[in-house]
Amino acid sequence: MRNHGFNPSCLAPVSYRSMEREREDRRERYARNEALFREVNERIKQLAEQWTATDELIEFTCECANRDCAERVRASLDDYEFVRVEPTRFLVAPGHLDLEVEDVIAERETFWIVDKRGDAAEAATELDPRS
Repeated sequence: MRNHGFNPSCLAPVSYRSMEREREDRRERYARNEALFREVNERIKQLAEQWTATDELIEFTCECANRDCAERVRASLDDYEFVRVEPTRFLVAPGHLDLEVEDVIAERETFWIVDKRGDAAEAATELDPRS
């Protein structure tokens, strides 16, 4: 039986440290993606304040970690401000969460509010445009 050139000795050993570093890098990347979406929503809020009532539904960008996410969530300015009071909170489409680093603190029909914890919470606070 041929081994098609496979040589097990060529495999790089994977250490716990390298796996942990990769996980931390991924979390940082996610935090930057979420911060970018949050900045977009801050601009949407600024524009909407000029023309809408605080209880009228506005289309915001989902603030999940997936940089390819293009979903919109409908929330009032009051709801958005509730999210933004804490730099660790994000407005996401239902189901768009990472259970490894966040908890759902509120579910609405058109959006969920998630709260970061641990290193993700620290990164979110550091990247918060209001802080």
